[in-house]
Amino acid sequence: MAMIGSSIMTDGLLMPTSRIKQRVFPADSSVILVGCRGAGKRTLGFIAAKHLGRRLVTEEHYFEQCTGCSRAGFMQKYGRETFNQQMAIVLARMLKLNQSHCVIECGTGTLSPDMEEIIKGFVETNPIIYIHRDREDLYKLLNLPVTDAERLLITDQRHRDFSNLEYFNLFDSSGEGQITEDCTLRSATTSTARLVEAKQDFRNFIDHIFGHSLTRSWISNPFSIKAIPPEYRSYTYVFCLRLSTVIESDIDLGILEAPGEAIEYIVDTWPSNVLDLIATHVAIIRRKLDIPIIFNVEENPREERKRPIEEKDTMDLELLMHGLRLGVEYLSLDLERTPGLVSHILSMRGRTKIIGNYIVKGFGAPKWTDDFYVERYLLAQRLGCHVVRIARFCAVDRSDELRQIFMDRIHALPEPKPSIIAYDFSVFGVVLPFQGDTWNPVGHDALEKSAREQMVGVSTTRGTLRDVFRKGWLQPLNFYTLGSNVYYSASPSMHRAAYEHYMMPHTFDARRCISFDEIDRIRHEPGFGGASLTAPFKVAIMSRLDHLSAHAIAIGAVNTLLPLRGDTNSIFDHANARNRAGAANKFYGDNTDWSSIITCLRRAISPRNAVQPSRTTALVIGAGGMARAAIYALIKLGCRMMFIHNRTRSKAEDVAAHFNMYAAEQNLLSHQLGEQICQVIGSASDPWPEAYQQPTMVISCIPAFGTDDTPAVDFRMPPHWLQSPTGGAVIELAYEPLITPLVDQVRKIREDGNTSWVIVDGLEVVSEMATEAFELMTGRKAPRRLMRRICNEHWEKTSAPFQAQR
Repeated sequence: MAMIGSSIMTDGLLMPTSRIKQRVFPADSSVILVGCRGAGKRTLGFIAAKHLGRRLVTEEHYFEQCTGCSRAGFMQKYGRETFNQQMAIVLARMLKLNQSHCVIECGTGTLSPDMEEIIKGFVETNPIIYIHRDREDLYKLLNLPVTDAERLLITDQRHRDFSNLEYFNLFDSSGEGQITEDCTLRSATTSTARLVEAKQDFRNFIDHIFGHSLTRSWISNPFSIKAIPPEYRSYTYVFCLRLSTVIESDIDLGILEAPGEAIEYIVDTWPSNVLDLIATHVAIIRRKLDIPIIFNVEENPREERKRPIEEKDTMDLELLMHGLRLGVEYLSLDLERTPGLVSHILSMRGRTKIIGNYIVKGFGAPKWTDDFYVERYLLAQRLGCHVVRIARFCAVDRSDELRQIFMDRIHALPEPKPSIIAYDFSVFGVVLPFQGDTWNPVGHDALEKSAREQMVGVSTTRGTLRDVFRKGWLQPLNFYTLGSNVYYSASPSMHRAAYEHYMMPHTFDARRCISFDEIDRIRHEPGFGGASLTAPFKVAIMSRLDHLSAHAIAIGAVNTLLPLRGDTNSIFDHANARNRAGAANKFYGDNTDWSSIITCLRRAISPRNAVQPSRTTALVIGAGGMARAAIYALIKLGCRMMFIHNRTRSKAEDVAAHFNMYAAEQNLLSHQLGEQICQVIGSASDPWPEAYQQPTMVISCIPAFGTDDTPAVDFRMPPHWLQSPTGGAVIELAYEPLITPLVDQVRKIREDGNTSWVIVDGLEVVSEMATEAFELMTGRKAPRRLMRRICNEHWEKTSAPFQAQR
């Protein structure tokens, strides 16, 4: 028996003596950002501070507070040595006095040994994030001579020595005036907000550090694909991507969208800049694919030299720790590697889930009924693994019945226990792509199978799903858009394209309904999969549903209807019953209109018009279900002063009363803002209220067509309501016709030279709505780029020829 770290090695097996998990930080611990100048620490610091509701402390400002002069002035006056000494004193004081409830930006570009030791003193108590970016971007940004830039980057690498997390600040081009005019009839610039993607990336990273990711998703919507981890969902697939493949193919990872429920990033080669390469790839995967990452360092990669055990352990420990530092969601750890390596990774896992991995090789591999496999599973459970994955090599002795016996033994064990993944593989990869229904390894049509690959055969997610439907394990379902005016809907084309992407044999149709009898008849069909609801059912249907999301209750309207077919009342059961036919007697209502609207607002709001609760004013046109979603989106964005204008004043007053009551219940009001966040502005001839700024966000929620055979509304904004000196964002939710009177009005304002007004037309919004609905209805990641392209193509074919020209 021998002690290894905090574990005991007995008979060649590793046993934990403690469940202490390092790199799990107190919820109130300050986030410390380090890195060279130009890396983006200040910008990311603002993003994190706003997201967490904390104060941003910058070393530059703190130095001036303590010394009375700037850093440059101090160094010029006293010299570098004295400056470094003073910097260390200021840094130590700043970190000690702001150790909690802050985001701290450290200007550690001029590192000294004293400063390194000071920051190291907080490595056990605070998340210290090393921020870096692409060196070419840094060269352009700093405009330094090559020798100075190289010296700066060499120094920058030292930040890895005293930080416990790492974030690659990927370049974000949003806000640089992208034009979305695919044809002359489309709107003008629809994105002026800066760093839209970077903000979301870093917010997600911060949530992971503090363990908020799953909680936020679950509270927001328990049926969303981010609320239920993939290991708990049925028929999920892992797309295997090798570092060597990315290097050799130089592929744009964006074309691999929606390749599975997770991506296994396999480090199987070791170029000199491997750490930077990995950090870059992880950042790109997060932004372009937005699915959980399984980080895997292959012990003995094919086509690479054979390494001595000492070198292998040293290299691979550094690589595995690099994956943990990058905050990946999962890390695959071969539990039969050196016990010291296994012990160290388990103790340092932080918020990353560990997949205890066993690969049983050789022609004499035990059969699945052997106790060997149960023993390995139980060991992984005792070590604290979240998932156990066992791959067994077989030649001709494969028996899925024996594998199922093993699975039944595991399922019979008491809870809580790790999820289990088990499959056979041969020299051609996994024997059956649907052997078990969780996390089967798959490839992608756009990539040739690598000669290095051991597990992945020719299977892809879409091809395997097609076989699953053919075998009857999942059933074709019928999905709908239901409402009184749906003949023009672009939703069917987008959903059908997404079904084809996955080879799912579902259908999607727009069905005109004018009564609840028609809705009830459709939703009680055995093949009903779900529906998007439009007017006039969004508000009226709420009392007819068994369960409502928190968003639907807050908004007072439903736009997504789902059947509940789970065997129990568990959300997991209901979620895993998606894509299955059968009788449904209970139904769930959700509202995703608001999240689509807020996504478009975030893209369109310029930095000059960033939402400030005490100043920003918004105007919502209409008082139906979409108007309710728009107000809710504005509240979530931080706006606390909203006006509603509607043709029927009483309806607007009802909506305003609903949200004023909601604001009071949620403690959103303050003495400065008064007792109302929503007010009604009755007539278009009324002047804009003097006590409020002109609106910088305008959302039109009235249909361009009439409802219930009433005439269409021909609405134009009173010019005296469009006098914001900084312009703003106008979102038009109607898209048939696309060029509504409001869009035409704001377009002319832009053509006259006031380009600070940004238009977001209805196609932008409806494509966001469709992708969210697809994910809720099917439980699959939406192929967003595909659905957006199909939306535009559908409109150009069916509606563009009939639109009024400029």
